[in-house]
Amino acid sequence: MKQPTRRTCDLVDARDECRCVCCGNSLYSVLTFSRHHRHMRSHPFKGLHETSNVIDVCGSGSTGCHGWIHEHPQEAMAKGWLVSGYNDHPETVPILTSQHGWVLLDNDGNWKKYNNGTEES
Repeated sequence: MKQPTRRTCDLVDARDECRCVCCGNSLYSVLTFSRHHRHMRSHPFKGLHETSNVIDVCGSGSTGCHGWIHEHPQEAMAKGWLVSGYNDHPETVPILTSQHGWVLLDNDGNWKKYNNGTEES
């Protein structure tokens, strides 16, 4: 499978509220948006297309926030927008979202608040 399933895309869109996780812009108000793999597709693993690994971002791989992520990998990794190719568990890596602050993403299309190394209910 080369792309996330329709179900995964629907779960990601609902979880991310059809907004760019990075800047918060509505995906309906931008020219281009995409679903970004936090653990890059160039390092495939079993959970590549799981919802914890996919986020909504504005732009393409070379424009908007998606382009910024690829141009600034260290900064993007510090914000959880990229996950190391050595980490096959993106659900364990906190991500900074414009909508909810620091959260953990799960594989059911949900998120949990994450503060100072702890999950909140």
